[in-house]
Amino acid sequence: MFLENREIINSLEGDLVNKSYSHAYLFCGSRGIGKFSHAKNFARAILKDDSEALRFFSGIDDYEDADLYIVKNQGNIKKEEIEEIIENSFSKPYSGSHKVVIIDDFDKVTVEGQNALLKTLEEPMDYLILILISSTMKKILPTIISRCRVLKFSDVTGDRIEDFLKKKNITEKNARLFSRLSNGNVSLALKYSEDPELLSKREDLIKVLDKIIRNTEFIFDEFTFFKDNREDFAEILNFMLTWYLDLIYLKSGREEKIINTDKIDLLKLENISVDRAIKSYDAIINALVRNEKNINFDLNVETLLMELGGVRW
Repeated sequence: MFLENREIINSLEGDLVNKSYSHAYLFCGSRGIGKFSHAKNFARAILKDDSEALRFFSGIDDYEDADLYIVKNQGNIKKEEIEEIIENSFSKPYSGSHKVVIIDDFDKVTVEGQNALLKTLEEPMDYLILILISSTMKKILPTIISRCRVLKFSDVTGDRIEDFLKKKNITEKNARLFSRLSNGNVSLALKYSEDPELLSKREDLIKVLDKIIRNTEFIFDEFTFFKDNREDFAEILNFMLTWYLDLIYLKSGREEKIINTDKIDLLKLENISVDRAIKSYDAIINALVRNEKNINFDLNVETLLMELGGVRW
């Protein structure tokens, strides 16, 4: 685990030593940089009353405690789930002096759910500590933010991720590739190194992108690929950004910045202008925004494909 955010760790250790906790913490920062692991480790240190445990992550993945409640969903977190947390918080700790609730991806909590939590934040039980985790503060109500102690986690550099992977016996070539593909997301870099299926999916997507660039007349033939991989749509779009960004780098003479370092030869074969690559990059950004706003999936993909290949540059 990375200890990049030493000021935050020192601050939390101070809370542990002084036993002076905020009723609510908001851990904010990019995805995949260890916010959840830090939150769970902080919770463990609180419940075990061990101020020296915060820098050691051994066994944290398997750690469970009757006084630790974790909400970790794939989709939106609804009001009913928040109300369940509130109801559970009324019972006093089974052992020790605190109960800790961790809500991951708090930005996915609906407005109704956030409003339901407000009363608990306004009139907190002495024994209850809430740790909210989010990759963005834009979707969190200001009234929630104002009642939390906000801790902003910094990104991990590509060099640090590369060194980390090499220590796990990943080859230098792959360590460099995975660190660049992850864009500061440690979890994603590890996933690339451990999950061959992810690399296989990447190969499939590269073939689709090559077809999109080469055959704009039949671009809607690729709709099926996106439909079949709907659950991974955001991840697909983020990878597409790296591909078109690489094309921009390559066509503008900045080859040293290329992310997909193992695909330089294929990138060089792509017949695309810088202007078209930039417009395609913007089209993918727009698709990501529409996806976050839950715009109709089919319409979003059709619009994306039309913008990628339906206009002649």
